[in-house]
Amino acid sequence: MDSKIFIGIGSNIGQSFENCKTAIKRISSDKRAGLKSISSFYSTSPVSDIRQDDYINCAVEIDWQGSPFDLLDLLNSIESSMGRVREEKNGPRVIDLDILMYGDGIIDNDRLTIPHRELHRRRFAIVPLIEIDPGLIHPALKKPLSGFLTDIPADQHVTRLEGIAFQNDVIAE
Repeated sequence: MDSKIFIGIGSNIGQSFENCKTAIKRISSDKRAGLKSISSFYSTSPVSDIRQDDYINCAVEIDWQGSPFDLLDLLNSIESSMGRVREEKNGPRVIDLDILMYGDGIIDNDRLTIPHRELHRRRFAIVPLIEIDPGLIHPALKKPLSGFLTDIPADQHVTRLEGIAFQNDVIAE
């Protein structure tokens, strides 16, 4: 597998921007992770029939010294430590951390699906990824991620948050 590993980050409970920053710091503080890039932050509409606030979303690219399952365990532990409770599928959440892509790897089992099962249907995941790497190809569907944007319903709003010094602000603190 090649080394382009991407994690989607989102929050719509509490201080969503701060929650996302905290998650990035916790990911990058693990000795197995090397933070390579952080996308801009975006305000995004929920993709759910459940009434809830808009999300703050971003994506990070990391180097990872471990298996995809080790990374999943790390992300789940960060979510738990930040108060994530899995009560309602697609409901509001204090933090959501998803492995979107793990190089060109494809995994599909009860515990983990890579690339993320809904990646090609989620504007809030694709837009930050192609900001980091415009040439990304969906490993399973063999199509550029940018090519899926025209097939996604227009009601999935994604707005880049201007004026936020995301890269230095997140890493420097």
